[in-house]
Amino acid sequence: MDQAKEHNATDFTGAPWSKQAIDKLTELWREGVPPKVISATLRKGEAAIRAKAAELGLPEHPQPH
Repeated sequence: MDQAKEHNATDFTGAPWSKQAIDKLTELWREGVPPKVISATLRKGEAAIRAKAAELGLPEHPQPH
């Protein structure tokens, strides 16, 4: 694999996180919007949403039952 390409990868769901996407994730997460809804809004997988929120130190949302 090309080293530059590997270095730029930020998750396994596709495109890297833009500043705008991170800001929107933070805003929605703090408003209590469920990760599934944030996932649809940002067009990223729910696992990627939860992982980025954890990486950003956002408080954990309860897992759906």
